[in-house]
Amino acid sequence: MSITTEAPSVADRGESALFSRPSLLFALFVAVIPNLMFALAAPFYIASRLISPLLFLAAGIAGLFVPAPLTYLLFIAAAAIDMTLIIMIAFHLPLDVALDSLHYAASIDPTASILYVSVGMAVTATTVLSAYLVNRHRAMLRGASLIPALLVAGGLSAADYLWTQPYFQKPDVAIDSARLQTGLSAQTVAASGHNLLIVTVEGLGAFAAPEERDLFKSMLTQNLPEGRFRVEDGQTYYSGSTTGAAARELCGRWGDYIDYLTGAASYDCLPNKLAADGYETIAFHGFGTDMFQRDKWYPEIGFQKLEFMDQLLAEKPGQFPQRCGSVFEGLCDADVGNAVHAALRTDPQKRKFIYWLTLNSHIPFVESEDDRMGCRSAAPKIGNKTVCELSNLWSGVFEKVNAIAVDPGIGATDILIVGDHHTPLWERAAKKRFVLGKVDWFLLRHR
Repeated sequence: MSITTEAPSVADRGESALFSRPSLLFALFVAVIPNLMFALAAPFYIASRLISPLLFLAAGIAGLFVPAPLTYLLFIAAAAIDMTLIIMIAFHLPLDVALDSLHYAASIDPTASILYVSVGMAVTATTVLSAYLVNRHRAMLRGASLIPALLVAGGLSAADYLWTQPYFQKPDVAIDSARLQTGLSAQTVAASGHNLLIVTVEGLGAFAAPEERDLFKSMLTQNLPEGRFRVEDGQTYYSGSTTGAAARELCGRWGDYIDYLTGAASYDCLPNKLAADGYETIAFHGFGTDMFQRDKWYPEIGFQKLEFMDQLLAEKPGQFPQRCGSVFEGLCDADVGNAVHAALRTDPQKRKFIYWLTLNSHIPFVESEDDRMGCRSAAPKIGNKTVCELSNLWSGVFEKVNAIAVDPGIGATDILIVGDHHTPLWERAAKKRFVLGKVDWFLLRHR
């Protein structure tokens, strides 16, 4: 009596290979482990990783066929690209700007942020673990089906596209700016004979709740002499990062600092135009002029004088005893604001255009000692803790501008406050407090 066995069908063999131990382990090693931390955090935090799961998958496939040490390098490269893309997209840095920004790595201190250090350590641990597991089991994994890993990686990318990418919209308009909306052209400013102060506030997005926006308007307008100013406010689209805000508000175009370093953009900007009309043009900032090479292109667009950390410390070292910020540690906005105030008071017969870019609210930020918003009280003015603490920093700038505005010694001065770009917060709950794609602006128009 003979016993015959029926060979498994093609479908059965395919199903067996698909869910085999090597196939599932390969998916675990290259698609689950390197992405697990971000997947678990995704309901609460925002990190754009559209192609990152596929990068780790590619590193895992290649790692099966290269010498073991190269497998580690492949996974580390995937992790480095992953983190670079997260930062680049969070701060709306175009690719060329992000790559060029690597030149300034020595100017900042990422280790000052507990969040950055913690995420960096976790990413390093999972990356090395994935590479180790692929190396240890490479003989077995070479026979694995790629389909489970592809399904996991593709699913993670699809979830990112649906759940995270909407946070990073680009403006679909030719150009928009606070200055364009308010009609503060070089011609109208010069015709008025007024000074002009533009304050670009780091990370000031557009508040979704009108009452939260009104908190800042009230700080700006408190105790203003009756009839001196007409108060206006609104929202504008933005594009790019902080230097994109300079291109938007000073030169009336979308762009960034590389456009001005390479000569790809015209230098026919507001500072040049006002300088031609006899204005003294001054730029203030609490960080170094070498960051984004502002010492090279700021003069090209018309700033006659740069008052950055380098110059302010050399000119008036005793007036800047403290340092503020974390990753971007520099002068305190309150102290720089005092220098702006003093510049407006100096030689009041000379018309001035001053551009003040603030610093201390750069993410990640250090909480202010002054709790103007009552964030540490039982009744905070803004319900979200992170947004409330960040608002404490912004409110310090608004109060400083208010002190400048009420001073009759500055002469007739129009003051425009505007955010540079959206608020690059990592928390979804905090991010929902802002209008996507826009920033707030406030104008004190001198009568």
